[in-house]
Amino acid sequence: MWAVSVTPIRPDPTRPTTAFVLGGGGNLGAIQVGMLRALVERGIHPDHVIGCSVGALNAAALAAEPSLSAVDQLEETWRTLDGEAIVSSGRLSAIWLLTRKYRSLQPNDGLRRLIETALPYRRFEDARVALHIVATSLRTGGERWFSSGSVVEPILASAALPAVFPPVEIDGELLIDGAVVNNVPISKAVHLGANRIYVLHCGNFERPRPAPKRPLDALLQSFSIARNFRFHHETTAAPEGTELVVLPGIDPGPMRHNDFGHSRKLIERAYRSTATFLDAVADAASS
Repeated sequence: MWAVSVTPIRPDPTRPTTAFVLGGGGNLGAIQVGMLRALVERGIHPDHVIGCSVGALNAAALAAEPSLSAVDQLEETWRTLDGEAIVSSGRLSAIWLLTRKYRSLQPNDGLRRLIETALPYRRFEDARVALHIVATSLRTGGERWFSSGSVVEPILASAALPAVFPPVEIDGELLIDGAVVNNVPISKAVHLGANRIYVLHCGNFERPRPAPKRPLDALLQSFSIARNFRFHHETTAAPEGTELVVLPGIDPGPMRHNDFGHSRKLIERAYRSTATFLDAVADAASS
């Protein structure tokens, strides 16, 4: 049984600003769709949506219109995703890893088509809710934030998993997955002045890590450990004047990295878990 994970720290009533923070997680991004449905159903709407990696795509879809209709469309996108069109399993083999001489194992054409199909707009300024997306600079190793201009390239960069997808060049700078430096960018929400932050982290669950069977498994597990370190630090050190609401994650069980066949079940499970959690928080606040 999960516990109610809310960290209230004297919210400032003069600055009632709400932010949704959507972290990375690859094919587990379907979990965020269920979380979003539960939030919007209860009339919880963001002033800012902040996304990293797959969370950047989901955040951008919600920013178009923070409504149940937008969540419906996002859910339909996830339920019909073809994993092989995004990341071919054949290209994750040991032979490809050892012999491939290009910058990545996979082109990002399928990912680009997904972004362009999922979004009804092409510029940040056309979103109804302020949208912020993070990528990582290969030159500086620091965060690169986007909140204006063209929206497709920043999402593509934010989701450019190292070695799997190629870096994306924007303004002469090569960029990769934002999760490398800030997978669940709570700090950005704080910087924007949000005093209530809902955290949608689809990797927020406890499970012993299995022994890696392939070099790729070891690489991805190491990446996961590194990116979760900052998340745990920021959720235990919420700044004064901020109410941090970390939505409960769900354990998806063993899944291949390009397996999108469980999206429907993940969405439904995440919705039930989040709805129950939010109702419990509301009941506790009113008692």
